[in-house]
Amino acid sequence: MNALSIIGVILGIAILVYGSMKGYSVFISAIAGSAVMALLSGIGLQDAILTSFVGGFTGFISGNFMVFAAGALMGKAYETTHGAKSIARLFISLFGKTFAPYAVLLAIIVMTWGGIAGFVLAFSVFPIALEVFREADLPREIVPGVIVAGCCTASSWGPGTAQPVNAVMANGFGTNLMAAAVPSAIMAVVAVLTAFAVMSVLFKRARANDQHFVALDTTPVEDVQDLPNGWVALIPLAVALILINVKIGGKALLPTPFGIAVGAALAMILMFKYKTDDKPVTKHIGDAFGNALTSIGNTGAMVAVGSVAQTTVGFQTVLGTVTGIGGSPLIGASLAGLIVAFICGGATGATGLLGPILTPVYTAMGANLEMVGRIVMASGHITGTLWNGGFINTVITGIAKDTYKNCFKYSFLICTFSNIVAVIVGIIIMTIMGPYV
Repeated sequence: MNALSIIGVILGIAILVYGSMKGYSVFISAIAGSAVMALLSGIGLQDAILTSFVGGFTGFISGNFMVFAAGALMGKAYETTHGAKSIARLFISLFGKTFAPYAVLLAIIVMTWGGIAGFVLAFSVFPIALEVFREADLPREIVPGVIVAGCCTASSWGPGTAQPVNAVMANGFGTNLMAAAVPSAIMAVVAVLTAFAVMSVLFKRARANDQHFVALDTTPVEDVQDLPNGWVALIPLAVALILINVKIGGKALLPTPFGIAVGAALAMILMFKYKTDDKPVTKHIGDAFGNALTSIGNTGAMVAVGSVAQTTVGFQTVLGTVTGIGGSPLIGASLAGLIVAFICGGATGATGLLGPILTPVYTAMGANLEMVGRIVMASGHITGTLWNGGFINTVITGIAKDTYKNCFKYSFLICTFSNIVAVIVGIIIMTIMGPYV
């Protein structure tokens, strides 16, 4: 039964991956994958679906919805006021035309670190990135990789980031948003520098091979002239980061969702005159909550698959083997993050699932939970940015209107590879610092 259960978990993951690649509803793939896991593990379908799946799904949503909603509000504010575009163009003007592609990546990192949801930001920044690559005469196919890297590397798992996954990590492992601040800050710098280095190699190779920018009819370049001041647009992001990270008496000035919501409100106030559509603000707020529901619903469904997997003998065997391999506990934590993020199709779901499971295990070992949580989250961004990642699919096929064949290799090299390097460096640094309390 143990071997059959492991096969069931693998098949369940395969179904989830296949469904994601084909663009099926995550709920179809998640429930189908969960059913296969249950059947091959000798678990009743009723218990698997109605108890484990639904319990994991509702538990994740109840614990994290307001963080997702606040991020969606922030993203909507910057989308409707063109604040995201103004920040992107500010960075482009600061770096100049030659280094503008790198400025696009840096601008996305700054904005996502400040709390703008990647799913929302990608739509706003893509036209700007497209224009930059057109002027630089660099292959259009690289653009999705730059956007994915900006949203799914340092600014997603770095210290203090206002992205939901950081709050999920803090809640799950009983730490805080600045957990393992020094080593994770070094990891963040390494990830950004690695992404820059990879981009440089790709650009040189493209020019050497006489590759040029070729536009698609489905992705016209957007030209917006009247934009807010880029420096002013940065103020709400800075305020949000201060509110959720600066502590008085051991407590942050505001809880994470409230701090981000304040930043979103400030963004609307400071840049409202640049709002060009006719929709009332209340309609945009409603749309933001709708976006949050969709985002957390998809993530929650993937967490729910992990909840079903968690009840199987096969999963417990694999996880027990991984966490008990010996040596630095960070290696086992990293492997757990890699495996479960691949199961869940993303780092947020994996981090939410692993927190309650790994906390007692590593507490008993006397391990530093701040380091463990940060490594799990960063490692989850390695397998969470592979083919079955929902965000990858959205950027390549939904926003860029392109194909995996053309774009995925660039996404892997700029984003996934940078995360791999950062995690390796992080494990080394944290091991030197001492992974035990």
